[in-house]
Amino acid sequence: MKKTYITLSFVFAGLTLSAQNKHTQAADKLYNRYEYIDAAEEYLKLVSNNKADNYVYRQLADSYYNVFNTVEAAKWYAKATEEKQDAEVYYRYAQMLKANGQYEASNKQMEKFASMAPSDQRAVAFKKEPNYIPRLTDQQKMFDSKNMDINSEKSDFGAVLANDNTLYFASARNTSKKSYGWNDEPYLDLYKATRNEDGTFSKPTEVEGMN
Repeated sequence: MKKTYITLSFVFAGLTLSAQNKHTQAADKLYNRYEYIDAAEEYLKLVSNNKADNYVYRQLADSYYNVFNTVEAAKWYAKATEEKQDAEVYYRYAQMLKANGQYEASNKQMEKFASMAPSDQRAVAFKKEPNYIPRLTDQQKMFDSKNMDINSEKSDFGAVLANDNTLYFASARNTSKKSYGWNDEPYLDLYKATRNEDGTFSKPTEVEGMN
């Protein structure tokens, strides 16, 4: 009789896994291709259709984590951690809460992470100084930052000013090009602008032969 029960348990477990794979197949395929924005949309459809489970909640959270959508990531990590998770989930949840300025809530999740993975260097660093972010924010501001006229609404970074006063930088401002599946942003191109004597910059142009 015990053998019968054991066999039936494996059968039911297999059926449950098959059903999950069937429901999440489209979303999982996108996720495994690093197309996190589209993957999140597919997982959200499962939520809307009442076909979501803890696996879907975690995949949703990880999708948003990978594109640094901190608000949505924290929302779905909260849902996922209603059931016990592995240590990395609590670490990621903590990072998203910290990015949202929720330091006390973040520390609670880091405590869980540290208790599950005490030898992890991230846990060791946290236990040594758990409140370093508030301490840093209390320090006197050393400089201000602001957008320049040549900045776009998209990502602009990696600027290097050459000796001839040419500024080179990467940008995702060309929205006419195909978007990158990872974050649904345009692919990066290399741009240049000339620094004028008054400190302003000329209109950026693409670097020929590099894009």
